[in-house]
Amino acid sequence: MTAMLEQLNTIMEQASQALAKMDYLECESQCLKALALAREAGQFGYYARILLPLQEARRQRRITATAGDIQIGSGDAGFDPYNWLDEQQAGCLVLSHPHTAVDARSIQEHARLAKKFIEVLFVDNKQDESTWTLKSFVGPDVSCMISPPAADQDSAQWFIDATEQLGDAAMAQIDETLTGNELFEALESRLAVFTDHEKLHQRLAEAARSIR
Repeated sequence: MTAMLEQLNTIMEQASQALAKMDYLECESQCLKALALAREAGQFGYYARILLPLQEARRQRRITATAGDIQIGSGDAGFDPYNWLDEQQAGCLVLSHPHTAVDARSIQEHARLAKKFIEVLFVDNKQDESTWTLKSFVGPDVSCMISPPAADQDSAQWFIDATEQLGDAAMAQIDETLTGNELFEALESRLAVFTDHEKLHQRLAEAARSIR
């Protein structure tokens, strides 16, 4: 146990240094390593503490992404999301038909591996439809109905609002009677739906601290 705690402390020291240097992607990467180790060891109090710098790193990732290129919908003829990704270091992408949830997951994975500040959403509709079904592409099946952005609407703010709605929908699925490990596992799985949702981080931390 002592060796494991030393390993956790080493990883989180690296995460803290990365956060201080504003290397948010490295901080996130180190926090995720520490989370997995803490969960495996049953160190739920430590797990809860890790979520704080992780939440901050992810918040900064989203801020950086929304300051980049915003691509709402991918149904235009000739649009290639992988070419778009290659050209961006930071940005937000909403994939629509003919692209799929599998494409969205692949784009997000490529972005993380390439250490880019990229956020991805998937709508299970054609781009020109008047109402969109925003759907998860990682974790449990979660969806919510949203309106596409109006012509005069700020696209970055629309994207942020859409991510919040998806995260709220994921959180609303959780049975309010759950406690302990069951609540923890339900929250942890739904954080995968949209990893930047701040309330999910906070509720997950509370659930982790409740485990004895």
